[in-house]
Amino acid sequence: MKNNKLTGSFYTPQVVSDFLVEYLSKKLKDRSNISVLEPSVGDGVFIRSIINNSFLLNKIEKIIGIEKDELELNKISGTISIFHGVHSDFLEYQKEDVTKYDLVLGNPPYIKKGLLKEYQIELCKEIHSFAKLSDTQPKNIWTAFLVRCIRYLNEYGILSFVLPSELLQVKFAEELRELILKEFERVEIFTFNELLFKDCKGQDTILLIGEKKSLQKGIFYCNIDKISELNNAKFKLEQNINIRESKWTHHHLTVEESELLAKLKEKLNTVKDYCTSKAGIVTAANNYFIVNKNIVKQYGLQNLVKPIIQKGQFVNGSVVLSEEEFQILIEESKPSFLLSLDEHSRFRNNKRLLEYLKIGEDLEIHKRYKTSQRENWYEVPNIGIPPEAFFFKRCQEYPKFIKNNANVLSTDSAYIISMNGNYKVENLIFSFYNSLTLSFAELYGRYYGGGVLELTPNEFKNLPVPYVNISESNFEKFNKDFKNKNSISDICIQNDYSILKSIDNDIDHESIVAISRIREKLYRRRIKTN
Repeated sequence: MKNNKLTGSFYTPQVVSDFLVEYLSKKLKDRSNISVLEPSVGDGVFIRSIINNSFLLNKIEKIIGIEKDELELNKISGTISIFHGVHSDFLEYQKEDVTKYDLVLGNPPYIKKGLLKEYQIELCKEIHSFAKLSDTQPKNIWTAFLVRCIRYLNEYGILSFVLPSELLQVKFAEELRELILKEFERVEIFTFNELLFKDCKGQDTILLIGEKKSLQKGIFYCNIDKISELNNAKFKLEQNINIRESKWTHHHLTVEESELLAKLKEKLNTVKDYCTSKAGIVTAANNYFIVNKNIVKQYGLQNLVKPIIQKGQFVNGSVVLSEEEFQILIEESKPSFLLSLDEHSRFRNNKRLLEYLKIGEDLEIHKRYKTSQRENWYEVPNIGIPPEAFFFKRCQEYPKFIKNNANVLSTDSAYIISMNGNYKVENLIFSFYNSLTLSFAELYGRYYGGGVLELTPNEFKNLPVPYVNISESNFEKFNKDFKNKNSISDICIQNDYSILKSIDNDIDHESIVAISRIREKLYRRRIKTN
């Protein structure tokens, strides 16, 4: 099986295509002379599934299949008379074909913008522009396939696509979600705890089915634990009528759970009310500009560096980065020093430093986009001063909100924090670690293969936090408890009652337990464990 990120050829498992075809055959049982479009034939898995489904096959008048790879297209061409294969790039093909279809199904290619050819980018922009998307620039080719194929449907058409879960999560797909709700009376989304494409760097995948007309209108969700469960059809679709957020990740919750979170959220301020946050230092080449103690010594950089924390994995297990802990990182030869060159005259005669700059030029660091925009490529801009705290935008088990007692800088792997007014950073960090706030972190953020959660600047700023005041000694105890925890659940169990009661003293024990279960459910969903 060929899987190539340049062509987006991550082929659909047969069990998935068989399921979709069988499932769609029931939706199309009262129709005849059905026309089908497959915009990305690939290895022909959907065509084979149709051939093997005699009930649906007998209702189909024609199948048009588009495929850029002629060798792949030849594998399926000639198998049945109603199949007409077209050797073409779908983006080119769609300019001429104005046919309307009863069914459009397939698995659009997954190719990021950086790997697209210029003509493909321009065609994607045209498709996005026609759909009146405010941002016409493609982030990935699948979005153009989705937008264009919606237009291919006739009045009663059905679209069935295998898509990346980005559709549910990311900001750039918000308008696509709005388009789907506008175009389809009924939307069904199937998510999975098991990765469908294990060789696609862990990209989570969903099944989307949209019906232009339906007697049972609404948006419905179903989460499948194992792909094999598709065969026994034991899954159950549940309607979610409480779409309040721009993202759709909340569909893992029941209506009652969504309403509980929404009720409490309305009573809370958000992170941005308590502090200001912005991205840390952008070096444009961390491996070069951030060095360890050995490089500092070798090239005589002692007076030309500043202490810096490079990434979140260096601050595991605590909510405070102390001077002692940072010193341990230095002694372990972790990259902990930022090359800070802001006055050319300071190193004009420093031969060892010039040797290090020559290494950068040999590596062509100076030709990178961001470094090439600088007056002097080796001067990292906007270094500033050490912040009060860091919030690391990516995490595994839980978001890391760290008080900066080590008085160090941070890269843009973190948002740097300065408190507003009389609010204290210790109070905010303590208050952050409760099941409600962490649940919203799961809902607002997006996740990658392997369960890595990421929060964009606005997603972090809009997290609701029940801010409470604690004493210095209690914060010290909290930090010790954090270090000794077995998991973040220990901290939530310890803090939830007092923190959530501060929102509303009338909140009952059952609601607090429910919020804890919501956090755990969303976390388990993200990391794909049972």
